[in-house]
Amino acid sequence: MTRIRYLERYPVVHSRNRDHARDRLYSAYGATGFEARDSGFAIQANYARLTTIGLAFCSYDSPVSLAFPEADFVRQFFSIQGSATFSIGNTTQPIRSWSPLLPGESGLRLDFEAGYRQLVARIDSLALERSLKALLGDTSDRKLIFLGETPDVRRMSFLRRDIFQLAEELETFGPDYSPVAMAELERSLVFRYLLAHRHNYTDRLQLEPPRANRVVVDVVEAFIEANWDKPIDAGRLAQLANVSARTMFREFALAGRGSPAQFAKRVRLQRAAEFLRQPDELTTVTGVALRCGFQNLGRFSSEYAQAFGELPSRTLKRAKGPC
Repeated sequence: MTRIRYLERYPVVHSRNRDHARDRLYSAYGATGFEARDSGFAIQANYARLTTIGLAFCSYDSPVSLAFPEADFVRQFFSIQGSATFSIGNTTQPIRSWSPLLPGESGLRLDFEAGYRQLVARIDSLALERSLKALLGDTSDRKLIFLGETPDVRRMSFLRRDIFQLAEELETFGPDYSPVAMAELERSLVFRYLLAHRHNYTDRLQLEPPRANRVVVDVVEAFIEANWDKPIDAGRLAQLANVSARTMFREFALAGRGSPAQFAKRVRLQRAAEFLRQPDELTTVTGVALRCGFQNLGRFSSEYAQAFGELPSRTLKRAKGPC
């Protein structure tokens, strides 16, 4: 059987010892029940904790059952290989390509068959609510409640892709990942969750946002220009422009500016070009990419070439002149 692994930079427990596995699952994941039902037990569990999102990889070589108590986050399981089920109350369902978004208000039981592999996303409930209210410009005390309906398949396919991309990038770059890039990845994932799953704010999300004016775009762009090396916080930008985040995104789209994040990328590419055109003896393409919030060097080179018509290495070589 193919041995698929993710997040190996973030180990929690790699063991064939059941007692050790139980202790680590209890302390690291908050489990309250553990049962390995067969010989040949082996577990590999990894967990990366970001700011609002936790991402875990789990692998079991024999049948295992786990129990978890109530929590202040929501979970979603993304199956990679094998068979498993989850149970909440008296309801048991299989975990297919993805599970429903599971609220933290109820206890949870998981039953994994031998050879099962999965990624698990855990997102702080309050972070989801704050992001949603920033997006809508909502200042009420109304709670965000997910309705437990079947998620939108098209949106979920993109969300699954993004979850696996995040796992791969964390594996490649580890804890050295740029804080700017990480913050924007988290923000994007949170918004995808809000769009993919039905909740008591979904109808408002689908309404046309109110019009504002071009001043909104000018205010946001000016702030990004002055703070290009910091993470993009959509709620903060909307607050500065005195509109909801949806209205801000709408005004950017109508002005032909794409989105605040796309504008920020253009600004960072321009800053990168300036650094490469005026290098010192220590300037490197990798160093400039990291300084400007681009953790993936291949993607940086591609986007730079698209923007400026040449690779960043060529810009730097020409600026340094003959050796």
